[in-house]
Amino acid sequence: MDTPEAIAPAQVQLDTGVPYATNFADIYHSPDGAAEVQRVFIAPSGLADREPTPEPLWVGELGFGSGLNFAALAEQCRHQGQRLHFVSCDAAPLAAATFSQLASQRSATHPIYSELARAYPPLISGWHRRQLAGGLITLSVFWGDAQTALAHLARQPGQAMNSWLLDGFAPDRNPGMWSEALLGLLGNLCAPGATVATFTAAGRVRRGLQAAGFEMRRVDQRPHKRESLAGIFRGRAAQAPAKPRHVAVIGAGLAGASVARQIAVRDVPVTVYEAGPAPAAGASGIPVSMLHPRLLADGSTEARLRAHAFLYSGAQVDGTSPQAHSTSGALQLPGKNASEVRLRAIAERYHHTGDWLQFLDVDGAQERSGWELDSGGLWFPDSRRIHMPRLIGHLLDHPNIAVRCAAPIRSLTELSPMPTVLACGTACRDFAEAAYLELAAVAGQIDVVEAARPPRLPLLGNGYVVPWDGKLALGSTYEYSPWDQARATQANVSQLPRTPDGKQADTRWLSRHRGMRCVSSDRLPVVGALFDRQQRPIPDLYVSSGMGSMGNVFSHYGAELLASEICGEFLPATSELVAALSSRRFRQRQERRGYKLDAQP
Repeated sequence: MDTPEAIAPAQVQLDTGVPYATNFADIYHSPDGAAEVQRVFIAPSGLADREPTPEPLWVGELGFGSGLNFAALAEQCRHQGQRLHFVSCDAAPLAAATFSQLASQRSATHPIYSELARAYPPLISGWHRRQLAGGLITLSVFWGDAQTALAHLARQPGQAMNSWLLDGFAPDRNPGMWSEALLGLLGNLCAPGATVATFTAAGRVRRGLQAAGFEMRRVDQRPHKRESLAGIFRGRAAQAPAKPRHVAVIGAGLAGASVARQIAVRDVPVTVYEAGPAPAAGASGIPVSMLHPRLLADGSTEARLRAHAFLYSGAQVDGTSPQAHSTSGALQLPGKNASEVRLRAIAERYHHTGDWLQFLDVDGAQERSGWELDSGGLWFPDSRRIHMPRLIGHLLDHPNIAVRCAAPIRSLTELSPMPTVLACGTACRDFAEAAYLELAAVAGQIDVVEAARPPRLPLLGNGYVVPWDGKLALGSTYEYSPWDQARATQANVSQLPRTPDGKQADTRWLSRHRGMRCVSSDRLPVVGALFDRQQRPIPDLYVSSGMGSMGNVFSHYGAELLASEICGEFLPATSELVAALSSRRFRQRQERRGYKLDAQP
């Protein structure tokens, strides 16, 4: 496997009924796995007797494995109405097909397995976050080295766990998971009174945890085994930063609605200010669009960003109103920016990570789409049709969100000292603090037609052809200078197939919808803190903008990163991805080559 972002799956045998890792020559758990979780981890950690609290219970784990610890604790928390944020890592996670097989066997006793199997992350290195059980349960998993994951957590100010579950394979078979250096990192990530529990009773593990600040004890596990270890943290605990009392979001399009929702579900009140008469103005008011990644095969930071954002956003949209989206799948055909050779390269690059994309030859593409095609394409079974106004309405429908329309904000001093997120497209630059952002507006149009023989599913290439409510949505034009509407309609309709004599397919034009996208000078989104001319973050000022043609992909992902930062949680993205989104990149470049797109100091 030559792609650095792809993680090799665990080699597992399931024929005995107990998962067995052949590459570690060890079982994942004993035959009475659920009972073992209770007696080795949950009970010794005091998690079974813990009273529910308004704040989430943060539990860290080394070794996600089959997800049994997570599932058992998640079901307990769901029963108690306790929010849970479970953070885990695995250098050799189960392949999606293997996990799905286990989930089908376990979902009767642990129903959350069914939900997690649908959202299980492909084997792509880095952080993957999933909200489950209606947002009550959050899972953040890191596919990769545990030391890298813990080091990432340690760089986040105040990030602390209430409990640690150490569930790697036996120390003599997986020594890296039990190194003194790794165990030492746990001491930097503990809330006051944090607990630890582990199946092993090895002396070097006990001594390593004591050195990290835990007061350890042996737990009698007879007749199952002699003993295990548990402890409580007595060292200097991390102090989690206080959440803000209120947050303001300027802009009620998809970017603003997404970040407002993610902050609101963290129990922080949000006021959304919209200059227009209603939410979902501009490009966010176009009725139908696609959540589709347009992946890259070059292994670049942008390629990784697109993959992670798509995978997060697809799972996130799944938890929204069913009236706002449908999982239609999509077939990406060759276009001017992605030849068939490039599409094949993308499929090859991600082939080992899961079944979330597949290259279909021309016969397979024609069979799936029901249309005559002259090439194969990339099949994305989890791409979704989005009804944008309904989605935005759902996101803003939360008791912690107040929306004020026809309420333009002239100066950020009106909202100070409240943390404020600018999510108003190119209008972000109307504020002096954000004038340096290199943003521009690009017009676009979709046309809606009736067609005698529509495809069975959305097709994407140079534009998109999307079956929708018995009609076809055709789009979207990309107009650096706004076109005449008739010209845009002609460009959209030209995507339809022609008859053998060269005539356009039989259609009846119904309507058009126009909007303005906000794009950045490097075509990457702009998410995170605002910075002054000395490249210092401006306190309590943030931005989410520049999503371009991929707002459905980037808005949800950017919202999760922003909400985590504002509320004092760790960001579920590597530092490389966070830097690629940061507006600091403009300040750095402007020192060398000046300002683009009419940005100002």
